[in-house]
Amino acid sequence: MTIRPNLQIIYVSNMESSTAFYEKLFDAKPVFANPGYVEFAAGADSSFAICEGTRTPDTSIVRFSEIGIHVKSTEDVDVFFDKWQNELDVKVVQKPTDECYGRTFAVSDPDGHIIRAYSMFSNWTHYEPK
Repeated sequence: MTIRPNLQIIYVSNMESSTAFYEKLFDAKPVFANPGYVEFAAGADSSFAICEGTRTPDTSIVRFSEIGIHVKSTEDVDVFFDKWQNELDVKVVQKPTDECYGRTFAVSDPDGHIIRAYSMFSNWTHYEPK
């Protein structure tokens, strides 16, 4: 049996505003919602969830993980950057730039979670996002 990661959970300080934030970011409604826990579809058998923990997230703590969103093209990276910067309450962590793997940028949500959008360079062999 092969085991693959299929759920990412982040802890948020305000479920209502965080749910609205991620609905707009993903342009999607949750697939499951209970008080304190909301889940979004993230692919074939993967989910992304927000959870209201027992403590408020400390935004001063350095984050060692990122929420990664693979987009189809390098042009999409720039489109999403402009859209998120203009329509969402995000802090820009890294403006669009070319890295060794492709074009990318990073923003943070109101609780300080880093969200990275990226597209692989076309000369790389990789899967195509759906």
